[in-house]
Amino acid sequence: MVRLPLGYCIDSTEVTRAQYKTWLDTNPPTTGQISECSWNTSFTPSKEWPPTDKLNYPVAYVDWCDSYAYCLAAGKRLCGKIGGGSNTYTDYNNATKSQWFAACSSGGVNRYPYGNNFNGTTCNSNEAGYHAPVAVGFLVDCNPAPPYAGIYDLSGNVAEWEDSCEGTVKYQYCHLRGGAYCPHLNLKQDACGRVPYGSNRNNNLDPHYGFRCCS
Repeated sequence: MVRLPLGYCIDSTEVTRAQYKTWLDTNPPTTGQISECSWNTSFTPSKEWPPTDKLNYPVAYVDWCDSYAYCLAAGKRLCGKIGGGSNTYTDYNNATKSQWFAACSSGGVNRYPYGNNFNGTTCNSNEAGYHAPVAVGFLVDCNPAPPYAGIYDLSGNVAEWEDSCEGTVKYQYCHLRGGAYCPHLNLKQDACGRVPYGSNRNNNLDPHYGFRCCS
């Protein structure tokens, strides 16, 4: 984890397949989840599981509730509001409130982790040519400058669930951050501020969605 000037910590990389497997191998119970996740009866990714290779790649095919539960079990939390709790749905681009946005934008200064000018090969975007996830931290320049340095892939690779939701318990919509390697989640549109929307209910089939934790 990296400790940031605003007094919280954030994972240096997206949660990997190896890390997630280690947790699943403990057989975590699905009972006792928050009310918004009472429907969630399995934490197992819906495809490409169990992993036999690429253990240092980001875990995908997980929904918001899987991500929330993993971070809680790890003694952390899904990145949300600076100071604790969920971030308000409309404050996704407020660097004094959103843990994820503050880290990605270097405290609200930049549109991308590495600066204000888009470079399609710095992070794992569609333009980078991989057309699939890569190992976390593989693209070493996809990383903010000090004092936010050491946080990789905030732009691209897989989009990341954020604890920033709205709606009813039955129809909860939560933010996904940072875009991904695929064209429809392209990074040109202000990767730190742009938010592709997702439901926390039925998106565990998506290979583009992952997460990281804060504390």
